[in-house]
Amino acid sequence: MGNRNKLVDGMLIGALIGGAISLLDKNTRTTFIHNGKCVGGKLKYAIQHPQEIADSVRHQIESVKTTVEDVTNDIDYLRSKVNELKETTPQMLEIISETKEVITKHLDSAERKNKYLS
Repeated sequence: MGNRNKLVDGMLIGALIGGAISLLDKNTRTTFIHNGKCVGGKLKYAIQHPQEIADSVRHQIESVKTTVEDVTNDIDYLRSKVNELKETTPQMLEIISETKEVITKHLDSAERKNKYLS
């Protein structure tokens, strides 16, 4: 357990040192400060308007829920159509085969009649 704490401590110290070194670059520092101000402003707004944030989250959840239901319905519809095709395809193949046989018989019969007439 003691080794694990040292590992986590070492990782945190390394991250802090790496972050401090990266802040030596002016562009990184400027971006960090700008992003910090944006996040701070958003947090302040969220604290001042908690009901609005809660309503927005509820709306997003409902939107995702509706989308999931629509996708589920679409998948069920597609599944039923695939099952329909599985059932009708063998029947259609049988009908086509029977039709082919009948046409072949009629063509053979017609050819024989033509030979006798010639």
